[in-house]
Amino acid sequence: MKSLQLEIHQTPDKGRGVFAGEAIARGRRILEFQGTVLKSAELTDDMLAMQVGPDDWLCSDGSLLDDCVNHSCDPNAGFLDGEPALFALRDIAAGEEITWDYSTSIGEPGWTLECRCGSPKCRGVVRSWGELEPAEQVRLRAIVLKYLRV
Repeated sequence: MKSLQLEIHQTPDKGRGVFAGEAIARGRRILEFQGTVLKSAELTDDMLAMQVGPDDWLCSDGSLLDDCVNHSCDPNAGFLDGEPALFALRDIAAGEEITWDYSTSIGEPGWTLECRCGSPKCRGVVRSWGELEPAEQVRLRAIVLKYLRV
């Protein structure tokens, strides 16, 4: 299968974003997150990090494509197989921004981020998985990373 055409563009209010350079069918694998796995104690402030286990973080210097994928409370991509790879949750049009819900990867208690996704389903604040409302956990359970599916 040929790789997808994905493009990085500036967004009006979220910095860089990843956009579909072609139509993407529902269920298609979009991209796999890359980087170096480090323990919590090894993290530094200059790293971009995504939690992938209770004490494991996938880290980079911000130069990878996956570093530019923004959050949405109503994402069009998610972790369908529980691994750190995004799949299309619905058909995605060419030119549309690829987004995932950051709450589906982070289990760090007390972690929050002000949300700027602009979705009608916006929660206002992105929270760690364990601090989401139960209804939100039910809605997102099929797209959360494996370590949080307990």
